[in-house]
Amino acid sequence: PLQQDRSNEMSWMDDGGFEIKTFARNRVTMARMSFRTSTGNFDVTLSKTEVQRVRRECSRILKEMEETK
Repeated sequence: PLQQDRSNEMSWMDDGGFEIKTFARNRVTMARMSFRTSTGNFDVTLSKTEVQRVRRECSRILKEMEETK
């Protein structure tokens, strides 16, 4: 299928629909990844190890996307 050029469109992420912030829980620093969409909010609490895994997976996917251009 043809891909649409959406480079000039604002995404839900640009409009504050996505953020990651750190916070302390029992003296341990954690991260909260939040998605806000028209259908609701979804928050995920992540440890440092889980954030590192997400980073690895994002890097892998970005590499795949670059290869398929």
